[in-house]
Amino acid sequence: MLLVLALMNVCINAKAQTDVRTIPVVEKYVVGYNDITKMKFMNDDQLYKEGWHTLPQPQFWQKIMLLSPDSAIVSVASNRQLLDKIYLRDWSKMPEVQHTIYKDSLKRKYGVSDSAVLLITGGKKDFYDYKKAMPIINRSIDVFRQYGVDPWYAQAILLIESPGKMNTKSGVGANGPFQLMKAVARKEGLIVNGKIDERTDVEKSAMGASRLLSTICIPYTKAMLDSAHVTYNETDLWFRLLVLHSYHAGAGNVAGVIKKIKPCEGGMQLIQQVWQTTYGGFRNASQNYSQLALAAFCNFDELVMQQKDSVYLIDGDRMYNAYSTCKCAPYNECDYLGNCIKKYECDLVDGTIPFDYFITKVNRVRSELGGLAPNASAYTDEQVNDVGFKLLKARRMQDAFKVFKLNEINYPYSWGVYHGLGQTYQMMGQKNQALEYYRKSLKLNPNNEEGLKAIARLSGK
Repeated sequence: MLLVLALMNVCINAKAQTDVRTIPVVEKYVVGYNDITKMKFMNDDQLYKEGWHTLPQPQFWQKIMLLSPDSAIVSVASNRQLLDKIYLRDWSKMPEVQHTIYKDSLKRKYGVSDSAVLLITGGKKDFYDYKKAMPIINRSIDVFRQYGVDPWYAQAILLIESPGKMNTKSGVGANGPFQLMKAVARKEGLIVNGKIDERTDVEKSAMGASRLLSTICIPYTKAMLDSAHVTYNETDLWFRLLVLHSYHAGAGNVAGVIKKIKPCEGGMQLIQQVWQTTYGGFRNASQNYSQLALAAFCNFDELVMQQKDSVYLIDGDRMYNAYSTCKCAPYNECDYLGNCIKKYECDLVDGTIPFDYFITKVNRVRSELGGLAPNASAYTDEQVNDVGFKLLKARRMQDAFKVFKLNEINYPYSWGVYHGLGQTYQMMGQKNQALEYYRKSLKLNPNNEEGLKAIARLSGK
């Protein structure tokens, strides 16, 4: 113990020795709907060369990060083996006894031990917004380089702590893109008081995080490995992941984990042991931290490395531009263009593009479709209504209103259009208009039970 303390005292004021010039940084043109910006990102090929992306834990979190919040994945707690995907609304309606019967049936089906714990993990697609994180990553990489700290850490932290969000306070009081605690931020030179919170400033927050890493996290991680006689290279991926654990859980907790494991060497096996070990405050959330980093890098790479020089923030544009450049598709052209429209719908719902841009682009694709097969270009009222309801679910009321009003003009006899407008007015707090449109919907479809219930609620009956 004295040796560990001595090593830590020696290292505490030392700066990390990482040569930031050797870190792979790629530059891409990021194309939005109204601008093109050149940005920098990290590209860590160790992740793939060493096979980290094939581990079940990162694969599990990759799926969770891309899954909508209304769905969940059933997995084995010990190894994250995927067993099933369920809808949370259906799950919540089931009594506890059915939950048990369902889990037992999955264990029998996949040969899982009766004593194994199964977890239900909801989708986090709404939280992991990598597109909004891009500008923050770009700016933070420069700050980390300025302070001589491996910018890999900047991207890793920004992808998992609060992607694209500047002012998000955690339950324990951490804030900003790097989720710094008040005391830590002040210690690293940031102003945090009742009027000013520099943790929400990108450059100031990046400065604080880089200082924390260079003076505490990296030196302490080196000290604990030196004490265990484990050799390392600061650019090894497993070393970086261990540093991330120190950033998240505190170096003392990680040192306790290493002491408990008693490793003979570093590498992937050590990190996998860390995922299965608890010590002090190092528990489930801490074990998951580097798993999340690996998963986030994989998903982010799929977004950033999709084309050689450019990154299209608008998925519909990326798909349609690829088609219009060569006038060909990797499969049936009509199906391909139909999927382009679906991508534009997702772009609208995600807030990547405004309504007017959406309409312009969809009409262009439909025109292309009409030239190939006139019947294929039809855009039914159900399809448009579905977009409107997705916008309502995302609480994008103004865009939902525009979608339903346009549909009202094109499909004046669609009961679903009026039901959608009723729901939109209700969410906007306009009771009388909501009642008017719910009643219009019922005239066209008297069996609309949701409309009947909505009218009863609004009328106080």
